[in-house]
Amino acid sequence: MRKVKVGVVGVGYLGQHHVRIFSELPNVELIGIADINEKRAREMASLYQIPFYTADYKDLFGKIEAVSIVTPTSTHFSIAKDFLEKGVHIFLEKPATQLLEESEELLELASGKDLILQVGHIERFNPAVQELKKYVKNPFYLEAHRMGLYNERSSYIGVVMDLMIHDLDILFYLLGKNRKIKDIRAIGYSLYTPYEDFANVQILFENNISVNLIASRLSPKKIRKLEIHEAEGTFITVDYIDQSITITHGFNRVVEPNIETPLFEREEPLRLELEHFINCIINGGSPLVTLEDGKLAIYLASEILKEMKIYNLKDAPLYK
Repeated sequence: MRKVKVGVVGVGYLGQHHVRIFSELPNVELIGIADINEKRAREMASLYQIPFYTADYKDLFGKIEAVSIVTPTSTHFSIAKDFLEKGVHIFLEKPATQLLEESEELLELASGKDLILQVGHIERFNPAVQELKKYVKNPFYLEAHRMGLYNERSSYIGVVMDLMIHDLDILFYLLGKNRKIKDIRAIGYSLYTPYEDFANVQILFENNISVNLIASRLSPKKIRKLEIHEAEGTFITVDYIDQSITITHGFNRVVEPNIETPLFEREEPLRLELEHFINCIINGGSPLVTLEDGKLAIYLASEILKEMKIYNLKDAPLYK
């Protein structure tokens, strides 16, 4: 069995799970890890018996053929660019880059190179989303809620790029990459950071498909849900956390509604995502989530942020 020589850059909260999964995959040889916190890198290397660790990701050059980049978004472009120039396959966590122009430049750099460049939009590998694709036929309204507690790990970025970006990718996945946008309305509220900690966004796509998105890190409960209304009267709900789908047929008719709950195997999306990355390297072919897909999500997020008015909740009467 061929083993792909892999490195991980960034072994914080999410990166540690990349390390865990890569260390368990039979077709991976986890060569080394890098983190600017050398103590953290040393601890992770010891825990998973990884032969090499460093504080400088450039020390991985020449040692690996594939890398997983799990660092703050602002660093994605420079790190990915360096590895692309060294001919290394890249798994790049979402958002792919901080700026749309950076994704475009990475696409130019990758053009003509026989390299896999996969973006970490993990919900695409959620078994519920894979199953959902079979049932979405003619939607006219979609509503997504992605909410949870504030965490300082994401204090450098707003919820549109941090959380809602997942739902933007799912929209293009379900509605089509070429679906045109007619209107965007957005409002945000900040409390803990200078950015939007709560965002409500309405998007009108062509054919009058209406979308309402809520992303928040001000919620006491973690929620990851999507609701879809279909033109013929079907109502679909998806719980990303439970990996469940409920389909209600005929709820707007006089007849008794028929409720369907598709059965499918629950699996860890991150494991499926990283396995897919490795399989693309070994077997060839394009990854399910390309840099083009990542760029589309960043484009829509950027358009939303252009339209968004952010209000500081600390200026509200409640805080005075």
